Amino acid sequence: MLTVLIPAAVYVLGVKYIGIYLASAIYIALFMAWLGKYSWLRSIAVGVAVNVSFFLMFEVWFKVPLYKGDLDPLRFLGY
Repeated sequence: MLTVLIPAAVYVLGVKYIGIYLASAIYIALFMAWLGKYSWLRSIAVGVAVNVSFFLMFEVWFKVPLYKGDLDPLRFLGY
């Protein structure tokens, strides 16, 4: 149970500082590689692809901004 609870708590802290998109990409990639035993390349590709899709869907098409974090690492995109 702790193998899911502890990473989820770290994810919540990550959302606070680096935003939901970056934290989610890292969370998906790490879980795929660690618990799912997928290759790192596939894990990173899926993590990035899922979050790029979410970014396009929410920020661009629906115009619903999601939390970008205190550090706002994606500010260079202009959103």
